Amino acid sequence: MNPMLRLAPVLLVGAFSLPAAAKSCYVHSETSGAVPAPVVTEQCFEFHGVDKDDAIDWVCQDSEAVKNSRRELRDSCPGGHFGVCTAPMTAETLANERATGSQAKNGTLPSQVGGDATIITYHYHATDRAQAKIDCESAGGSWSQ
Repeated sequence: MNPMLRLAPVLLVGAFSLPAAAKSCYVHSETSGAVPAPVVTEQCFEFHGVDKDDAIDWVCQDSEAVKNSRRELRDSCPGGHFGVCTAPMTAETLANERATGSQAKNGTLPSQVGGDATIITYHYHATDRAQAKIDCESAGGSWSQ
């Protein structure tokens, strides 16, 4: 028997047992009219430690209610960021990626999100870089560059 034919089933089993590639969501925000500009206008985020594979797909959908924000599902976040915020996820993070960490006075609220789940947000453009760091840390995240 051809050695390649004997190796093919092993390769197929190996390929299907690999974890799915991480997905990310690239967000570009603009202002219109009298609305103040958002602090962070370009960012990309990833979920880590979340069981649901389709969570990022759902969160990354463009919303009809928010016309000044474009979201694009990508395989990974690009380089070139000026800062990275790593924060614990809450159930609210699945609806709003800016809702992270400890939101309740006595700690995090109970949720279905695992304790090791995190959201990693890469910041590319901001009207106030110092404020982006403050926002990250005040929401329970840690800032790095």
